Amino acid sequence: MRQKIGPMISAETETWIKQNFENLNQGATYALDAFPALYARTLHDLRGKFSAAELRLMADVMNATALTPMIAGQHLAINVRDGIELDRLDEKWGVQKEEILRKLDLPIFALACLEIWIQAFWEHGSKNKGGLETWIKRLL
Repeated sequence: MRQKIGPMISAETETWIKQNFENLNQGATYALDAFPALYARTLHDLRGKFSAAELRLMADVMNATALTPMIAGQHLAINVRDGIELDRLDEKWGVQKEEILRKLDLPIFALACLEIWIQAFWEHGSKNKGGLETWIKRLL
C-alpha cells in the first residue's frame, strides 16, 4: 500500500529534483523510497568499524542534537571532537581520541546515516529493553 504525504522541500532541493527527474513527485518518490535501502546498506558496511565504547561516545554526544538536513553528515564529527576536547568524553568512555576521529573520516553519506541511526536510538531505541547496549549491537 502506498502512503501519500506532502513534504516541504527547499528551493535548492526543488531545483535538483527537476534537473534529475521528470517531475517533483517522481523525484521525491524515488528519493524517499530509495533511502531506506541505501541507509540499511550503509549501516551494514559500517558494521565492525567502531568499538562499543566509540558507539557509546557517539550516542552520548548526539543526545538532544537536532539534525539539520542542510548539514547532514557534519553533526557527528564536530560533536565528537567537542565532546572529547570540552568534556573529556574520551576518558569517560575509554576511547582513543585520534583513533575515533580517524574512523570518522568517512564519506558524508555514511556520516549522515550514523547520525540518523543515533537519532533513532534517542527517539525510539532508548525506550526499548536493553537500551543503548542492545542498540549498538547492530553495528558491532
